[in-house]
Amino acid sequence: MNIYLKLPKYLADWCLHEYGNSQGAICFPRGGAEIDVFEMWLEPQPDPEHPKMQQPGEFPIEIPVLKSKPLPTYCYMNENAKKILTHVIMVRLRVKLWHDLYRVEKLSLPITDSIYAWMECNGIEDDPRSWEALRQMFMRQRKAYRKGKPSEKRKI
Repeated sequence: MNIYLKLPKYLADWCLHEYGNSQGAICFPRGGAEIDVFEMWLEPQPDPEHPKMQQPGEFPIEIPVLKSKPLPTYCYMNENAKKILTHVIMVRLRVKLWHDLYRVEKLSLPITDSIYAWMECNGIEDDPRSWEALRQMFMRQRKAYRKGKPSEKRKI
């Protein structure tokens, strides 16, 4: 059983690359924050006779098997809970992006080419909108990191 999330294209591509299963659904590993979101926010289907079907632009997320919330009874997630799940996925992407590209930046390589190479290695379609979103994400993280880091000129 699946729930369906509307994700930005780059995030959906990355999720399918990292966590996709043979049926084309995203299946998160045990022990992750995503599973915690399912444990917290899964609820019984409000209208069992008319379950929510996949809409255009939505991606299937496999509902994990949980002892406390057995399928098919617990197979619904409200819109606010889906926003929380999307946020958790986005945080995981940002952590991976920072972890991989910050090391590349230390080598004084051009960030433009590095982001395109990172996208290719992480299953994200070569798309200028995705590239720009990832570039902005990385630059914001770098700015925040540098802002919190003491200057080399300044003595502590």
